[in-house]
Amino acid sequence: MNATTRPTTRPTALVTGASRGIGAATARELGARGYRVAVNYFSNREAADQVVKAIEADGGEAFAVQADVHDPGQAAELLRRSTADGRLDVLVCNAGAGFTPTPVRTLPWNDFKAKVTDELASVYTLTQQAMALMGAQGRGRIVYVSSSVADGPPAPGMAAHGTAKSALNTFARFVAHEAGPLGINVNVVAPGFVRTEASAGMPEEFQRSLAERTPLGRVAEPEDIARTIAMLVGEDAGFVTGEVLTVDGGRGVVRM
Repeated sequence: MNATTRPTTRPTALVTGASRGIGAATARELGARGYRVAVNYFSNREAADQVVKAIEADGGEAFAVQADVHDPGQAAELLRRSTADGRLDVLVCNAGAGFTPTPVRTLPWNDFKAKVTDELASVYTLTQQAMALMGAQGRGRIVYVSSSVADGPPAPGMAAHGTAKSALNTFARFVAHEAGPLGINVNVVAPGFVRTEASAGMPEEFQRSLAERTPLGRVAEPEDIARTIAMLVGEDAGFVTGEVLTVDGGRGVVRM
């Protein structure tokens, strides 16, 4: 029996794309709340190990698992390696597909198609495998990380990203409908702008302007999204499923 499948009394959570940003914050948050966390990463083993060390330093249990979640074979193996005694309590699908903002008039069809396809590929096999495991248990939680861009364009060049996330939201609702009778809650967290490594290149002036136009007076940190995810997988949200929860500090209610 290897380290990733040793017996444990903790509930098990798998977080994809967990070596940085929202995924890393979510892994740390769930670890602090008593979960045994599988920290998935694609290429940055060092960053994933740092997340594991942070969880363990806080008294939690975690381990890093490499896999490309877009590949069906690797995704299935990731689920197998992440479960303890064949049990999975929480799946957080955070790993998505990168993109370069490009206006529709200059966006090649193959790039658009790849973004939408890769977004769904990153969750599809994992969802199927998780439904089988959680359905056998009669209980489980799945959370997809989407984006508020799915509700409309915040800026030019976001058509591929917004369409992909909109498709993810719709997919999640269909999964929730089928998974509910199995005892599985399925929800979506849709952040607005979040201050992460991926957004580090955004000008400070832009971030200040965005904060000024946000009712809560600041932009989001990864921990804001992580706590929302932790809430959705907890008992207090036991009767919540099929929801897309926007986490943007109220920015979406401001019409300017």
